[in-house]
Amino acid sequence: MQVLLHIPHASLKVPKHFYKGLLISKEEFNKYNLEMSDLGVDYLFKDLPYKKIKAKYSRLYVDIERFKDDSKEIMSKYGEGVIYTHLYDGKLFHEHDENYRQKGLKYYDRYHKKLDKQVTKMLKKDNELLILDCHSFSNKMASYFFNEPFPDICLGIESDYYDKEIVDKIIKEIEKRGYSYQINHPYKGSLVPNCIINNKVKGKVIAIMIEINKRIYL
Repeated sequence: MQVLLHIPHASLKVPKHFYKGLLISKEEFNKYNLEMSDLGVDYLFKDLPYKKIKAKYSRLYVDIERFKDDSKEIMSKYGEGVIYTHLYDGKLFHEHDENYRQKGLKYYDRYHKKLDKQVTKMLKKDNELLILDCHSFSNKMASYFFNEPFPDICLGIESDYYDKEIVDKIIKEIEKRGYSYQINHPYKGSLVPNCIINNKVKGKVIAIMIEINKRIYL
């Protein structure tokens, strides 16, 4: 079985045209960007000998893990759809026009095309693929949307892309190291590429999200 590490929220970069619509100071934005990124997650997983796909830009520019259609995205009601207007605490931080939105969606589409291409390539080589969706979270941010207590590590699973043996192995390793865990709390599910959802490629895909609490590494 091949393994693909998906790292969508570790980048702090934004394109230059992002700043035209910024409603807060750059200093304040940089603070929120640090808080809302999965800071250092790419470093935590760097030694694993697997293929990695990492987003180029910060989630505060475009969140490539959201649904492209805001009507399907539950977080869009908080101003955190595919293109954010609000921060985790409800503060309005960005306004933009349709031209800006279309630029962001083009980046979104390119990213998912790249992801689909990589997944298709790997499934042609081996018809079993484990996608580890690599994230981190903070108690501070999670408490705005979910009830405490929060674990050291959250595992997000999808019932249609689930393998009990693999999940049990991950849990065993977590417990062996003395960490607490919960499944689908505070965050649930895991990214499944469009080419799999739309049945454009054949093979067995297992999708597991790993959310590491920032309190154990920052």
